[in-house]
Amino acid sequence: MKEKIFRYRYSLIFLVYCLAVYFLSKNASLVFEWKVIMEDFSVYHDYYYLGKPSAYMPPLYPYYLLLIESIVKTPKWVMISCVLQSVILFFSVLLLVVSFEENAIKKNRYFFAFVGVIFFPPILLGATKISSFALTLSVFSIFFALVLKLSQKVNVKNIILISIFSIAGLYLRFEFLFLMISSAIMLIGYKKIKYYNLLLVFVFIFITYLPWCIRNYEKTGVFHYSTSLNYNFAKGNNEKYDIFSSENLPYDPAKKMILTDEYLRQNFTDEKQIDQYLQQLNKNFISEHPEQFIKNSLKKIGINFLNYYPGNYNFPSVYIMYLYSVILLVFNLLLIYTIIQKLRLRFTFDAAFPGVIFIFYLLFYSVAPLPRYFLLYFPLFFLFVFQNLNDKLYLYLLKLKKTNG
Repeated sequence: MKEKIFRYRYSLIFLVYCLAVYFLSKNASLVFEWKVIMEDFSVYHDYYYLGKPSAYMPPLYPYYLLLIESIVKTPKWVMISCVLQSVILFFSVLLLVVSFEENAIKKNRYFFAFVGVIFFPPILLGATKISSFALTLSVFSIFFALVLKLSQKVNVKNIILISIFSIAGLYLRFEFLFLMISSAIMLIGYKKIKYYNLLLVFVFIFITYLPWCIRNYEKTGVFHYSTSLNYNFAKGNNEKYDIFSSENLPYDPAKKMILTDEYLRQNFTDEKQIDQYLQQLNKNFISEHPEQFIKNSLKKIGINFLNYYPGNYNFPSVYIMYLYSVILLVFNLLLIYTIIQKLRLRFTFDAAFPGVIFIFYLLFYSVAPLPRYFLLYFPLFFLFVFQNLNDKLYLYLLKLKKTNG
């Protein structure tokens, strides 16, 4: 009976979700770098950006778009890709919810937690646009669910699945490498996985990812994961950087000019030269302006904590952005309170893991803050807080019932 109710609830919400996604995706279009990448695909039949072979972003999302376009072969392929990535997101978040629900005292309330995440406006809107956001959030949610499962029970199935989705994460976003390493350290530190199992996972991931690194070397001259780190660092650390602007780009003080993507690819042979040039700019800035670097870094951590970034969600009113910032500020304070409270009671993996991920988020995105990336971790944090509040509510009602009884 409970299983039927479970299926009925989630089937109903899936229907409502699909209708919302359909209407929000109807006017979806290729914008920003995705438009450039897809146009270059049609010309060079390879992953290029502004006419040159690129390793700036991992290739999974561009190839996802190319696959959908080649299968659908109509102008509606953009909308269909948005619908498909939203459906994948729905079931990915559901998997994370179930992983929390399995160890919950009161399970039936997790339906409301799931609705709260999947219909959270920035997540719903982000999933219905051409962006790697939806697939990244999907992979992150599945990865977090698998890490939590692995912390409870180590078996061959979980190890294979976490290997597969780690590869997907690496092919989607640069920072997943550090997220994966942080999670591995946590699992080893809490003795949730044996060293040889972890070694097998990393060997499998390395072998699977090696072709991309070789391709990067052959095409761009760079034998590494991505060329985005130095670029983003240069965006967030220069004399012209405005901590409260969303329009920052790298800046060269010697040339006295803003470095656009177009300029960089017109004036350098390949991304290896661009990467080395930006790396030198970064070194110069830190050595010549150490105090400004530290001050800006602290301010950017603050911006990530507040989740405020002007012009970020394309909302028509600045007051909505302020309201959103206030809501997430309160949520972040509640998250920190929950982490501290959980750790004081018992220093368990389930309590420490969200805390480590939260610190990782604050520090990693201080390079060039884009607080929308908080949404990639929001389902994990939200469910962690919800689980704590749900358990407290259940114990309070139980105590009240005993007192009145």
